[in-house]
Amino acid sequence: MIDLTPWQACACKKFDDIPKQCQGEYTIGEQGKSIRLIPKSGEHALAIVLDGCVMKDNDPKCDALFLYMSRTRKYSFLVEIKGSGDIRKAFHQLSYTSKRTEYNEIIKRFRQSDGKPVVSKFAVISNGMLSKPELERLEKHYQIRVKKILHCEATTPIPDLKSLL
Repeated sequence: MIDLTPWQACACKKFDDIPKQCQGEYTIGEQGKSIRLIPKSGEHALAIVLDGCVMKDNDPKCDALFLYMSRTRKYSFLVEIKGSGDIRKAFHQLSYTSKRTEYNEIIKRFRQSDGKPVVSKFAVISNGMLSKPELERLEKHYQIRVKKILHCEATTPIPDLKSLL
């Protein structure tokens, strides 16, 4: 189980009062775009709203953090949901969030639950795309490796981050 008590109010749940970005226990969305991480039997996942919940200031931050734990591995996914013209800004938000105290405290607590290392991944959800050279330039500049820019629109199926494991 994933216990992040100080941030439970920002976690998506089946019931109770949940942040408006939550679209179910394992799904976060805004602006007609959504992303999910659905665990299978024996796995655990948690979707946490960062922007406006864990982090309420005006500093850059991405939209969400997904934590995933299988029997043998742990992953964190920082996720930014963007329109087609804002993808470049997403790289700045992801990079900045990865250095923020709040994010690092969550990851530290997640790691301490059983001592296993946490593999950090980054994803952008958008209805736009970048050329490969532009993607590589942004990754180099912000020193992050975006696993994928996942395409999502209101009329398309919701992507699952498990495809990036």
